[in-house]
Amino acid sequence: MNTNPLAIEIKGLSKQFKDMKAVDDISFSVHAGEIFGFMGHNGAGKTTTIRMLLGLTKPTAGTASILGHDIQTASLEIRRLCGFLPASFSLPADMTPTSFLHYIAAMFGMTGKGVSGKIDELLTQFDLTKVAKKKLGGFSTGMMQKVGLAQALINQPRIIFLDEPTAGLDPIGRHDFLQYIQRLSKEQGVTIMFSTHILSDIESICERVGIIHQGKKLTEGELASLKQQYDEKNMDDLYLKLVQGASL
Repeated sequence: MNTNPLAIEIKGLSKQFKDMKAVDDISFSVHAGEIFGFMGHNGAGKTTTIRMLLGLTKPTAGTASILGHDIQTASLEIRRLCGFLPASFSLPADMTPTSFLHYIAAMFGMTGKGVSGKIDELLTQFDLTKVAKKKLGGFSTGMMQKVGLAQALINQPRIIFLDEPTAGLDPIGRHDFLQYIQRLSKEQGVTIMFSTHILSDIESICERVGIIHQGKKLTEGELASLKQQYDEKNMDDLYLKLVQGASL
């Protein structure tokens, strides 16, 4: 059982878009320092949940806090403490990794000699030093994801939200990216909310998971305990059982 304090706490969170309820009364928590798998198929409500937590869209009902800060009254402070890699993002083709990271640092008000040192550290960490001066327009999907993760870390966040970060990556790119995530958690104690529909990624790096389907939370807990509870040996079968049961 994880005894770490809570980094994210969600209670009855909902989001209504006209006649569609994208998120429907969900509650769960994420412990400090863990990689929490937020799982569901495309359109399940994962991205909307993350956007509410970061103050990018307002909830219709419910409450949530990030590191003790209320998402509706302290959104600026929350964004200062968090990093975010969206599911769909584009980088300016005419910028280089170095210039782009300086641009993001400036958005956080980061100035002084320490900024260049931090950027050099990130470029080294993600094996980007050899392409640091090359234009982003010619980068592969995998290289783009590395730059995207680097920008999510520029402000030294305590929590990182990753929305479908391995979608579109080849097997080697996916393996490398997941290793970066594990190192961030183990070596730096960063809390990571890892949103994905790729079940094998969840099994590779997450101990706890929350499963969402059609805006509703189906379950939450440690993977090993959930498999035992539902009498399933792998994540694919567990997920299929829960989704089929919810659709009956």
